[in-house]
Amino acid sequence: MSVKELDFKAKPEEILEWIDEKTVKVFGNIKGDRVPSRVLEEYIQYAVNQGARKLLVYADGQHGIGGRIWPRGERIEVIVEGPVGQRLGSMGYFGTEITVKGSASDDVGWINCGAKITVLGDVTNGAFNAAAQGILYVQGSGGARCDTLTKHNPRFDPPQSWYFRDVGDSFAEFKAGGIAVVCGVNPRNPDNVLGYRPCVGMVGGVVYFRGKIQEYSEADVKLLDLDEDDWKWLVENIKPFLVAIQREEYFDLLTRDASEWRKLVALNPEERKKKKYYRLSIQEFREKYWENEVGRGGIFADYITHERTLLRYITTGKDRRYKPLWNNEKYVAPCNFACPSGIPTQKRTSLVRQGKIKEAVDLVLKYTPLPATICGYICPAPCMDACTRGKLDEPIGMDVFGRASLDAKPPEKEKPKDKKIAIIGGGPAGLNAAWQLALKGYDVTIFEKESFLGGKLASLIPQERLPRLVLEKEIQRIIDLGIEVKTEFYIDKEEFKRLKKKYDAVILAVGAHQPRRLDFPGSEHVLTAYEFLRDINAGKKPDLNGKSVVIIGAGNVGMDVASEAFTYGAASVVAVDIQKPAAFGKELYLAEAKGAKILWPRFTERYDPKEKKICFKDGSSLEADVVIISIGDLPALDFLPETVEIERGWIKITEDFATTDPKVFAIGDVTGLGLATNAIGHGRKLAELIDARLKGVEPERDLRPRISYERIKVEYYGKERKTDNIEKEAIRCLSCGLCRDCGVCEVTCYWDAIKRVENADGSFAYVVDGDRCIGCGFCAGVCPCGIWEMVENPLSET
Repeated sequence: MSVKELDFKAKPEEILEWIDEKTVKVFGNIKGDRVPSRVLEEYIQYAVNQGARKLLVYADGQHGIGGRIWPRGERIEVIVEGPVGQRLGSMGYFGTEITVKGSASDDVGWINCGAKITVLGDVTNGAFNAAAQGILYVQGSGGARCDTLTKHNPRFDPPQSWYFRDVGDSFAEFKAGGIAVVCGVNPRNPDNVLGYRPCVGMVGGVVYFRGKIQEYSEADVKLLDLDEDDWKWLVENIKPFLVAIQREEYFDLLTRDASEWRKLVALNPEERKKKKYYRLSIQEFREKYWENEVGRGGIFADYITHERTLLRYITTGKDRRYKPLWNNEKYVAPCNFACPSGIPTQKRTSLVRQGKIKEAVDLVLKYTPLPATICGYICPAPCMDACTRGKLDEPIGMDVFGRASLDAKPPEKEKPKDKKIAIIGGGPAGLNAAWQLALKGYDVTIFEKESFLGGKLASLIPQERLPRLVLEKEIQRIIDLGIEVKTEFYIDKEEFKRLKKKYDAVILAVGAHQPRRLDFPGSEHVLTAYEFLRDINAGKKPDLNGKSVVIIGAGNVGMDVASEAFTYGAASVVAVDIQKPAAFGKELYLAEAKGAKILWPRFTERYDPKEKKICFKDGSSLEADVVIISIGDLPALDFLPETVEIERGWIKITEDFATTDPKVFAIGDVTGLGLATNAIGHGRKLAELIDARLKGVEPERDLRPRISYERIKVEYYGKERKTDNIEKEAIRCLSCGLCRDCGVCEVTCYWDAIKRVENADGSFAYVVDGDRCIGCGFCAGVCPCGIWEMVENPLSET
């Protein structure tokens, strides 16, 4: 663009006066002739394109000053003096910083997309309306309807608006996100710093304020004291605000006492459901409230000649192009889908919200007999990694639910069946297979070569991560179910042949207890992680005081070794690996917190126990009084017949855990190393498959897809930190794909086409009256849990 092409009689050099190559004055009035808003904006854009990074704008009431300056990776500073028109900084972008030396007119920061705007005076009506990003600092007060329709793009920090004094009526109307702060210093109305009717229709975000208020929309928001995180955030962020508006001397006043501040936050769906206001139909709202305020027919009343309806031309029944379906549980929640054990956390939280806490706690035993052990303590929680709530603040505390299940009661056993199942191995896979089959009425016997049950849970997991009393109590619950257990039972080829003949099915769950080793000079002086951890759990304490420990292998077991090495006095612990370490979660965090270091890539060349040095192929070396190798384990399978095929050291299985012998199945680490929760999942799934096979029926398989994150409306929920209380965690749960019975769909439907129906068994459903439904899709649009879907109407003739 050439400024010569602009339709204005003033010369370009009269509007733009360059001070240096990055600083320019922009004049909004030339010899008494006001520059039009459109022209002034084009000159500003031109100056920025020419390299201006500081613009001194002398305004004369122009609109939109400082808006729509595309980010350039550099700070663009706009300083405005003189009368400012409407929409200052409208659609401002990241990198733009606007300062107004005085007050500004309506709609400051309208649809702000990232600009920082400071007004050293008052702002009038509509400030920060529809803002999605950026900051507004106001030295004075705000007018009516400020912060209307603000929102929060979760990819960026929430938008912030700060008002030093107070704000006008209808503040934060239909606010959907962002943070507003009203400091209440020398307010125009000391008895009502938020004006009249604040927060009407607010569904998200937070309003912090200091001072008195007379009312707020109780149908939409709740009034709360600040918590520790609120106060910390406020104290940290109020300083830059006061610096920007040149009021630093008020810092002590505004931060002297958290009790002087309060906050308004939107109600969540559960709280909205309890509000009588939200049980109104749109028809009732229009007649009782809307028309009382604006008059019958609204602003178009004088022009309406036809019958007064909201929509004159509508379609229902077969004429609808789309119709809504209440697809409750059509999709699997992300947490459930990610859990190898298949635990439906969303169902457990639903039961808690209904007050059925015992049922919620006991439900988990249908999936695992070790919920406290694994879910509560040792699982790295892929369910929490997948949790939709984690995209808003913190995932639901699945470990809290796990620990709460320590005293859970088993489900009722089915009638006894005349089938006998042998399970070789008493680790997590074998224990859950035994548990599930016993619940189904089968005669189950566990054969375990050790004197105890639990496998690596009992022999290798440090007590620091898994309290022994927890594991022992849950194993006793399994035994109490009536499962026969034979410990210290050695199985060779002949014994295996006998078991196979005696039992209807044999399950191999022996795990992997044969440590892998590396062959290098000095390797005969190296311990294995298996031996090291097993000895500790057996009561043999290593003397590592002041010693340097090197671990070959930086997976999670290696991190357990590192933690235990520090526990027994090691001066330093270094783990090395040939590739990016596989360790993650609690094990990695605990080891690094104690001081463990990880180096990679490192290929071991030799170990000299006399020099106490381990050398690597890149020429580097480390002091090493003790070297421990942790590169995984293999199963010991010398007792198996040739009919069971072994591939690369592991038992070869189908997707149904069947081996090449039709009577033998294999689960857990004997088929490949995995998490304890993978082994638990194997045990449950195999029990269902065996039960179906022995009954001669097809097993049920859950083939439902995971619900997409986009279907869940996180905007309905405020940010809340994870707690140690299952009732609070149940409320935090977003109930992905499982109707939380909030009733939002029912009250949103203008035509009253959706009704909640209670079934005889106590369950419920939301049903649609096709003769009333117009296929508008509002129900699908507002559903927090992603239940409602709009589908093509098969009866439609179009």
